[in-house]
Amino acid sequence: MYPKNPLLQKCIGYIESLPGIQATVQGELYASTTVLADGKLDIKTTGKTVHYVCEIKTDLTVDTVEKVSEYFISLGKRLNPPERALLVTQNLSSFVVDLLVEKGVEFIDVDGHIYLNSLDMYVLVRENAAHSKTATSFDMTTEALQVIYALLKEPAFFKPGAYSFNIEETISRISGVTVETVITTLEKLQQLGYLQETLERYKVTDYVKLLERWELGYIERLRTKLLIGTFSPIGTSPFSQVSDKISQISERQYGFLIGGELAAAALTHYLRPVSTTFHVVDEKKARQIAVKLKLKPDPDGNVTFLRTFGSFDSQRNNLGLSQPEHLVNPLLVHAELMRTGDSRLKETAKRLYDQYLKDVDSWTEEYFPKASQKADLIQVDA
Repeated sequence: MYPKNPLLQKCIGYIESLPGIQATVQGELYASTTVLADGKLDIKTTGKTVHYVCEIKTDLTVDTVEKVSEYFISLGKRLNPPERALLVTQNLSSFVVDLLVEKGVEFIDVDGHIYLNSLDMYVLVRENAAHSKTATSFDMTTEALQVIYALLKEPAFFKPGAYSFNIEETISRISGVTVETVITTLEKLQQLGYLQETLERYKVTDYVKLLERWELGYIERLRTKLLIGTFSPIGTSPFSQVSDKISQISERQYGFLIGGELAAAALTHYLRPVSTTFHVVDEKKARQIAVKLKLKPDPDGNVTFLRTFGSFDSQRNNLGLSQPEHLVNPLLVHAELMRTGDSRLKETAKRLYDQYLKDVDSWTEEYFPKASQKADLIQVDA
């Protein structure tokens, strides 16, 4: 149906000006036993549909945004999954946009800003003037996330004249996706401002923001694809006994790399681990390791098995002789630590970043200075 409300009309028009996105108003009044709202809106992209319950609120200022944010967080909790709360508004200042994004409130500002963040769709557009027709959305598929991992892992892609190889084919080998998918993803990342193509190499415009977006996608989507299962020790054995046994099994024989807390402890010498992650080539290897370590399936277990993707060695840490080679790449360790709100793991993640990932960011900055220190996760400017 076509909405009668002028703001919803502008909302529909703005969404459909973005490539690959469609919007349909299912009703201009939404009522349930717990919620009365201004309407229901379906937003579709690449076969995925997200169902939003809309509330129209205008004239948001720095003084009112806190209260409005609390209202929308509360509204989201009262909705029936998979419904999500959506703020429809206009004339947002850049500062108010920052606050809404920080608080996780999804919104559409019909004058040019949009923030949608669900498992099936991620869009962040910032506009300082009337909205542009060049804005672009990106469906963060698992294949795209694997390509981004390759970009984050290999600083050689950033350094002019360092190597002579076909970058697309190399990324395909590391990520485990086709060359065609690699090319499509690189083009999309360029459109979104994450990546620029130079005469010799690709240039990551902001390593930290790309890392943040990759980790969000890893937590929400890629990890689910890779998950084999979780296990715990048989009987009452403490985790320390499991970790001691790990050193007794052959990484080459069983085809695994250590990640999660156990790898973080080895890399930072800070954390006392109570869990670990095995990155294995297939489910058969996971079963063999579980038998060897006397583990049983347990949905709440502290031993997690994840499949590797792409080249097995591309998931191995690239730290040389300074660290054991059976540890997974710090990118995957960091992403695992960031999955929870545990302050202990967040502090470890910060130490891990400072020791092993920060240098890559500084290194890319040396060759490719950032245009702005305030780049967004996905940003399209007019």
